[in-house]
Formats: sequence, C-alpha cells, structure tokens
Amino acid sequence: MKKFSPKETPLSLYIHLPWCEKQCPYCDFNIDINKKNGDEDLLIDAILSDLEASKIYISGRKFISIYFGGGTPSLVNSKNIEKILLKLSSSRMINKDCEISFEFNPKEVTLDYLTDLSNIGINRASIGIQSFDNVTLKSLERNHNADEALKALNIIDSIKSIKTSIDLIYGVMGQSLSSFVKDIEIFCSQNISHLSMYQLTIEPNTIFYKKELKIPKDTEIEKMEQAAQKLLNKSRFYQYEVSSWTKEKSFSKHNMNYWMYGDFLGLGPGAHSKITSEDEITRMVKLKKVDSYIKNPSKVSKNQITTDGYDIDLAMNLLRLKDGVSFDELKSRKIHLTETFLKKLDLGISNNLLEKNGIKATSIGYKFLNDTVNTFS
Repeated sequence: MKKFSPKETPLSLYIHLPWCEKQCPYCDFNIDINKKNGDEDLLIDAILSDLEASKIYISGRKFISIYFGGGTPSLVNSKNIEKILLKLSSSRMINKDCEISFEFNPKEVTLDYLTDLSNIGINRASIGIQSFDNVTLKSLERNHNADEALKALNIIDSIKSIKTSIDLIYGVMGQSLSSFVKDIEIFCSQNISHLSMYQLTIEPNTIFYKKELKIPKDTEIEKMEQAAQKLLNKSRFYQYEVSSWTKEKSFSKHNMNYWMYGDFLGLGPGAHSKITSEDEITRMVKLKKVDSYIKNPSKVSKNQITTDGYDIDLAMNLLRLKDGVSFDELKSRKIHLTETFLKKLDLGISNNLLEKNGIKATSIGYKFLNDTVNTFS
C-alpha cells in the first residue's frame, strides 16, 4: 500500500470508565461492578500515565473530539474528570472546536453534577434512556424508571451549553408497536437534537444469551422501524448512519470520525485504538481488567491492518453513512482507495448494492448492509 498521512488524519480520544451499578443482561461491553475504595483515583492516574506514554501515537495532533464512555462514567467524581481535561488542556492537546461527550445513566443526572461537568468543558451528553415505558425497562432490567428518565431530560435541558443525545432500544421482549411508537413520540416532544436507536441483539457472553427469550417477530420489528422513520422524519429528524438520527445536523463528531476512517486513541481498561503511521494502520486493545490496566496501562495487543484486510476495514466504516462519502471528500481526508477496493466497488455497483458516485450504498444495499460490506472481503 502507498504511504499514509498520519499528521493529516483527524484524531479523537476515547476514555473508558468501566464501573456500573449492575450488569445489564443485554450488555457485552467491558464493565466492572466491583468498584473498590481507591480504585477510581488509581484508574485516573493510570489513564494520565497512559496518555503521556501515547504521545508516540498522537504525533503532535490535537483531539477533535473526546468521549467519556463506559461502563457508567457518571458514577465517577467530577473532580477526576476535571483532572483528565486539565491535563489535556495544559498539554495543548484539545482542538479549539472539540466536542467533549459524556455518557450518563438517568439516575446520575443531577443539576449539581451537570453544572460541574459543564464548567470543566463537557459540551455533549449521551443518556442511556433505552425506553420511556416501564414494561420495556423492566424487560431490559434497567435500574431506572420512566419518570426518572423524563426528570433527567428536564434537568439537562436547563444546561444550555450541553447538547443532548439519547439511546432508545426496540425489538425488546414484551414491547408492543404502540409502546415503541410512544417512545418515539416522547423523544420528538423533547428538546433533543440527536437519537441513537438500536435493535436489541442478543450477543454471546451476555446474560440474555443464556436464556430463551421471546423477542418480537421480524415482521413486528420491521413495523417498528417503519413507524419510527415516519415519525422522526415528520419531526425533521433524518437518519445519517445505521443507528443515528439528527435534527439541524447535530451529528456526533466523535462517531463521525470513526466512520470517516479517522484515528482514535483509546485509554482505559479494554479501550480500542486505531492509529495511522506512514507505513501502516494499526488497531490496538488495552488490557481489560481494571487491576491489570492500572498495573500496566500502556500494554496493548496490536493488529496491523494488512493489504488484504484494508478494503473491508475501510468499507465497514464508510458504508455505515447513509449519504455516503464523495471521492472529493475522501481525497481531501487523504483516504487511500486501493486498486482492489475500486474493483470490488465496481462489483457492488453491478450488483445494485452500491451507487456510482462515491462510496454509498443503494437503498437495497443499505437495507442489506452486511452483504454490501462483504463485497469488499
């Protein structure tokens, strides 16, 4: 492959804070429910040490976005979040227009905590609402109810410097079409500009995977998707990515950088990174267990993206974008298209899975996105 342009590749920062009150039965993220006294301070120090050691990957770039994910970051003291942001700021690692996102569970959304976070630079919140229906929340075994979800949104609406996104899940056991429609209607009635909407998938290594669950039939799930699309479009929301909807172009800058094949540095237990050098692209994963990461925060397992693997790695990201990516935009971002990629692109076009101008799935190609992506394998 040709030489890459690391200094011109946008860079984001992901910080993984793994603690949760409980293990949600559908979740396969790297979490920890056994937080001990002193763990939080030790982890923050390890993350700061990791950041210092990661300058070789940063290559003098500034972060265009920062994302505190988990786990439940809102279980962490705001002073420790401030410690990380102060280090980034004093080291001049934060871009002027940096989007700084923070994940919450509804129960931790308090005015005092939000005010503290806003004062130290957090400007985007992602709240794991999942549903406004208590039956659905009970099926998901969430630790909040519908009233707490609405209360959280009312509180965050009072902090004008923070943009808000919420998560909703559909295709849940016992969830009816009417209850999901109500979820979307409530969402559209709120002062929120971004929605992440996910179909429940039963992943291996989750509690749900070990149970026989009666989830809605495919026909019901399709009705949910169609109803949601109709209601969201009516409220001037449009889908810009597989699971993402926005109004007024309030995209997630952080996630857009992932899908546009930018770089990202991951700090914290089990955090993932994608780093470009002149000669190669490398994906890395940190040690997963909290204690292990604290003892050795810079240790990673590496996977170099080979010439054979580059095409599908690129397609898996670019094709998530509903409007696709133009060739001019790819050129401006210094994203290299190999000869083999272009041949596979022609094949996808001939199979009516891909459009002719740029990297974009047709309507049928987007509906069957896995098949479309596999064109590049």
